[in-house]
Amino acid sequence: MNEAQPIRAVSLDAYLDSHDIGAGRPLTPMEALMAAAPYNEPEESLEELQPFREAVAECMEQLSEQDRYIIDAINSERVTLQVLGDRLGISRMHASRLRDAAFGQLRDIMLTNPIILKRLGIGDQIDE
Repeated sequence: MNEAQPIRAVSLDAYLDSHDIGAGRPLTPMEALMAAAPYNEPEESLEELQPFREAVAECMEQLSEQDRYIIDAINSERVTLQVLGDRLGISRMHASRLRDAAFGQLRDIMLTNPIILKRLGIGDQIDE
């Protein structure tokens, strides 16, 4: 059996530098309104998205180190389950189970965050 390899810290700097995050999205609500076609709803601006992005980051911080590593590897690095399994010293099937558990844990945490609930349109239903 393979000996488990230690989990490495994952830096997103290279990913963020190589991908223009928010490219084309207006910075402010006024820019979004000016860019919208007549009679169309304006696109959400980066400024309007900031509270949501911060809420997601707070939820990610509540995850275990392993769960954060798995989600970062899958979403940011776009690694396959086989590569993830190799990194962790486990089978692809076990990596799949860990991925599902990590995303399930993140979902459960996110569903306790009022900003995320409001964004999903279910915040008012829970208060009642």
